[in-house]
Amino acid sequence: MARLTNLWEKLVGDPAAFSLENRAFNSISVITLALLTVLLPFNMWLGLTAVWIIVLVLLILQVFFFWLSRFKGIYNVSMLAYVIVSYITLTATYYLNSGSHGPVLLLFFLTFNLLIAFSPRNRHWIWASLHLLLPITLLTMEYLHPSWIADSYQSAQNRYIDLASSYFVTLTCTFLITNYLRNNYNREKKKAEDRADKIDIQNANLEQLNQKKDKLFSIIAHDLQSPLNSIITTLHLIAEYELSEEERKMLGDELLTMTKNTSNMLTNLLTWSKMQMDGRGVRLSPVHVYEVVQRVLGIQQILADKKSVTLTSKIDPAVYVTADHNMLELIIRNLVNNAIKFTPNNGQVTISLLVKDGICQLMVTDNGIGIESSHKEEIFSLKTQSTFGTNNEKGIGLGLVLCKELQSLQHGELWFESVPGKGTTFYATIPVADPAADGRISA
Repeated sequence: MARLTNLWEKLVGDPAAFSLENRAFNSISVITLALLTVLLPFNMWLGLTAVWIIVLVLLILQVFFFWLSRFKGIYNVSMLAYVIVSYITLTATYYLNSGSHGPVLLLFFLTFNLLIAFSPRNRHWIWASLHLLLPITLLTMEYLHPSWIADSYQSAQNRYIDLASSYFVTLTCTFLITNYLRNNYNREKKKAEDRADKIDIQNANLEQLNQKKDKLFSIIAHDLQSPLNSIITTLHLIAEYELSEEERKMLGDELLTMTKNTSNMLTNLLTWSKMQMDGRGVRLSPVHVYEVVQRVLGIQQILADKKSVTLTSKIDPAVYVTADHNMLELIIRNLVNNAIKFTPNNGQVTISLLVKDGICQLMVTDNGIGIESSHKEEIFSLKTQSTFGTNNEKGIGLGLVLCKELQSLQHGELWFESVPGKGTTFYATIPVADPAADGRISA
């Protein structure tokens, strides 16, 4: 089937290089050549000398028309020549082959179908008018001057065979042309539907991007501006007023906390924005989980000490995972920061690992305020609202969305279990890696 398809495409032309009408003309030229090749010996056998000579001339001309259209790209000239020759041939055959008692009226109908199939739509009324005018004129002339029409049949049997064969040819060609046009229609319809589906997908993507853009502007306009204003106010107090050492230390601690929170917030914001604009950029490689966790805990220790929250690491130093180093660190930092944020003073945050069946399951557990069941569905979406921690720490509702997207890019999953008032555990799964593996892994 594939070979036949390729052969047919070579005969009628590549869809990328030929117009639909041009390919239709080439297709019908091939069919016409096949039919004329069959009709030539058939008419010779019937003894219709004038007819088979006409068929031979038509066969030669059709080869020429096909060559002009398919290999020279002169489609319009080929079509015009085909039309002129067709009408001249049909008129001559009408007079030479028994007029209305012969097969020419059937051939008029066949020619009309061929012209409709390969010509532009705006020319169809021309062919319809000519096929109405010319046969009626010929019938009228036959009625007025019956002696002008030659009876070419030597017997009733020859007439029967000629009419039956002409009817068969007309029926076969009409069937092929109808299917050809139907297939073209279905193909164009499928293309239109595919384009419509593509547009729908693009519209949906644009809508998502628009929602993300609105969220981004909301963050910049409100959530990021608010802590920056607080930092400016604190610096203004330190610069303008005489403060005791204790007051300066208290404001310094506040300033440090606000700056670190704003820095984390800005990191999340920039990372998320970059992902939305240029997509992936994931570089997977063996990562030592213990080192990443220790670095994160070292950074988060100041925030934990401020609330007297105990940070406990139960990480096996021998475990390596396949991940993007920067992404994994950002995920762990967000989860630990969230746990500290929603854990009350003197609380506990624990980071542990469970390795099973080639998968490393990282767990960040706290004994904080937990998550209400009504909020669980929107935790990992942009629908979530900015929240405040147990000490009124400000957040933008973006950290967990970012973690979820980064986990997906690293072929991992992220979920949580929570009991309101008792605490929450976030689970992040990452494939275990061979620490001896060299090179980067393609995402």
